[in-house]
Amino acid sequence: MRANINTLENAFVYITDCNLATVTYLTLLKRKTKSEYERQINIAQTMVDCIQKFELNPGTTRAVSVMYNYNGSVKDWSKQFEEDG
Repeated sequence: MRANINTLENAFVYITDCNLATVTYLTLLKRKTKSEYERQINIAQTMVDCIQKFELNPGTTRAVSVMYNYNGSVKDWSKQFEEDG
């Protein structure tokens, strides 16, 4: 949550969560620009990779699900929001 931003680590994790929310939103759109969707997935992937690389605490953000339920893959994680699953 934005109220919990009191360190650079918390800010980075919060922004990662916001970007993952954007990926979720784009996944749910019936009509989307494929290049923008892929760009957002790539940005989110870089951010999740950095959380892992720098051993940041993802707290209770969406990054936890990406990291532990989808082997760190934002692309795989986003598929759960597609109509066909």
